[in-house]
Amino acid sequence: SESVTLVDFAEDLRAVVRFLGDRKGVDRKRIAVVGHGEGGAVALLAAAKEDRIAAVVLAGTSGVPGTESNLWLIRHSLDRAGRPEEERQATLALQNRIQQAVLTGTGWEGISPAVRRQAETSLFKSALEFDPAKVVSDVPQPLLVVQGSLDMQIPPESADRLDTLAKGRKKGRVSEVTKVPGVNHLLVPAVTGETDEYGTLPDKKVSGAVGAAISQWLSKVLPAGR
Repeated sequence: SESVTLVDFAEDLRAVVRFLGDRKGVDRKRIAVVGHGEGGAVALLAAAKEDRIAAVVLAGTSGVPGTESNLWLIRHSLDRAGRPEEERQATLALQNRIQQAVLTGTGWEGISPAVRRQAETSLFKSALEFDPAKVVSDVPQPLLVVQGSLDMQIPPESADRLDTLAKGRKKGRVSEVTKVPGVNHLLVPAVTGETDEYGTLPDKKVSGAVGAAISQWLSKVLPAGR
């Protein structure tokens, strides 16, 4: 749906957590959520309001505001393509205009209708508006940040920034970062980590190192019998 937002997804996640907590055989004190990419933002939004979430794992999640993350992707793509500086600056300026138009609802003049139809959605707007710094402070749960060393879809400093934000909280300062070597944004083994490599990778399964890191951390922060 074009009207859905990150907050809507977060409320769906909260409903799932509450459903699990009411089931027999489920330890409601040991329910953790794992959010990948934009799902990390969803996990944070849910955890800030849902005390049944006992721990949060952020995998391949941006540590900067949505506007910055989106521009970083455009800039990275332009750098890889080796575009002339004049074209590079023009493209970034246009993307800035598009972002501001999405956020404010004005300033679409001169932007093609096709681009507007693609960009003017509630989900994209909510993604641009999302700033982890404004949400992490309200998340008291232990946090694990997982990032592939070859993740080329989020700003490189994301994992460390998320960890810094988590450790700066007044409540719940338990935070840890795991950087998995040789793994891309999809959390699978890669060579360059670039998106144009995805379709050619022989192994498209999530790296066992990622699963092991998450499992070990959860066993530590949510031990059995808690």
